[in-house]
Amino acid sequence: MNMELLNQEIAKIEASIDAYDEVDSQVAYACIDTITKAGFKEEAVEPLLQLIERHPAAYFGDPGMIVHFIEQFRGRYETYLIESLRRIPAITTVEMANRCINDGSHAQEFLDILRDAAANPEVGSDIRDRARDYLEFQAGK
Repeated sequence: MNMELLNQEIAKIEASIDAYDEVDSQVAYACIDTITKAGFKEEAVEPLLQLIERHPAAYFGDPGMIVHFIEQFRGRYETYLIESLRRIPAITTVEMANRCINDGSHAQEFLDILRDAAANPEVGSDIRDRARDYLEFQAGK
């Protein structure tokens, strides 16, 4: 695999983040398309999660191309997601944790991680609030 290509595409996505902390969805779509066509698979998951970690409050879509790309590796990406959430919880990865809980994938572990994020004063208040919202949602199911 040409890791330089992967890094270049991730850099393009990162450069597209605007003053409102939003990723340009057309840029993200084109870059993920290039990454996919180049044959990248699971080896792109961690670098993409690290992009999200560098911009924890950024809006990457709902859920967006990056999340769709990562989630295609169900059964394998969850470990990377857990590690990412333990390093730096982000709006997008907190949402992904909730999606994993909904799927029944590592549900207890993701609930614990959401609790940790919701209680961590070093995590941005918007991310803590989102983690709390998902915890309330899961408790009400």
